[in-house]
Amino acid sequence: MLPLLAGIEGTALSKQESALFSRLQPAGYILFSRNMQDLEETRELTDSLRRLSAGPHSPIIAVDQEGGRVVRTTSFGLPFPSAAALAATRNPHLIEQAALMTARCLFSLGINTDLAPVLDLSSSHTNALGGRCWGADTQDVISYAGLWNRVLSRRGIMTCGKHFPGMGAAQCDPHFTLPTISTARSGFLDNGAATPFTALMPELPSIMVAHVQAADLDTQLPSSLSPTVVRDFLRTQLGYEGVVFTDDLCMGAITSLYSPEQAAQLALLAGCDAPLICHNATDLLEPVAEALRDVSPHILQRAAERLERFRMLIPNALPPMTFLAYRDFARELQAFCSRIPEPSSTVVFSPVQNM
Repeated sequence: MLPLLAGIEGTALSKQESALFSRLQPAGYILFSRNMQDLEETRELTDSLRRLSAGPHSPIIAVDQEGGRVVRTTSFGLPFPSAAALAATRNPHLIEQAALMTARCLFSLGINTDLAPVLDLSSSHTNALGGRCWGADTQDVISYAGLWNRVLSRRGIMTCGKHFPGMGAAQCDPHFTLPTISTARSGFLDNGAATPFTALMPELPSIMVAHVQAADLDTQLPSSLSPTVVRDFLRTQLGYEGVVFTDDLCMGAITSLYSPEQAAQLALLAGCDAPLICHNATDLLEPVAEALRDVSPHILQRAAERLERFRMLIPNALPPMTFLAYRDFARELQAFCSRIPEPSSTVVFSPVQNM
């Protein structure tokens, strides 16, 4: 198993992708809007990814389905309200209903992992998080994101808390450049930004580490590549034993400093289990795989064990929706969204919404 999640370029696997993935056996894949233009076609894609897997368990098939501007299913008429809009209702029943419909949608598409909930605290800073957070108050985030997370988990969708150690205070978008945040290690566990992660950690099968410079923790490396942040703090001090993903290593915060193969190797050495290579996988996976062969076998084995435990929890894919069921579901979802108005605010564009 190659310990990473790979992106796919189109709505169906190319012959080159099929041969590459079959040989290298990535732990999983991540889909974006570019891969999801039609309900039936998307299910055919996820079924083909499962058929490529040589192991006994399904590969991770992940998506960023947060709601609001980070929804990958809008092209076939399935929008979802944002975390900010749901939190503004302060209505647990509506949050639970949104999570149930999200799980139903993903299951029908053959997707088993939602890279959500966002556990960052909202702020007025110009970064990638506008509309994606459950609030600025730690208890609101814990309550609302926790409820949403538990509903998806009960319905068989694997989840991922992001973006550790919290990037609400970032003053730029890591899709373009590396943000710096202040975390004061001596009081980090009392720091509001960390509280949602520490509170929900026992319920999270995976956590995604942010591309931020947590200067009080590590002055040299981004958090996603930092042994101090991942191995020493998240793994050892906080005791987290689930899977740790990086954010996309093709983002500007990383590519401006490291090649993908350097970044992937540093991520594994830091204690992450699965770097994300979301773009140009056919060009990048060979050099990345070669770089990871230089990582200690012990480190690779630990990552493989955690990824295999994660994959063991993935349920078998359910049959897809029939056309009539999809039509009824789309109508139900549209009616539900009409009851959840999006908060009026100026959200700065980020590439995350168009991927």
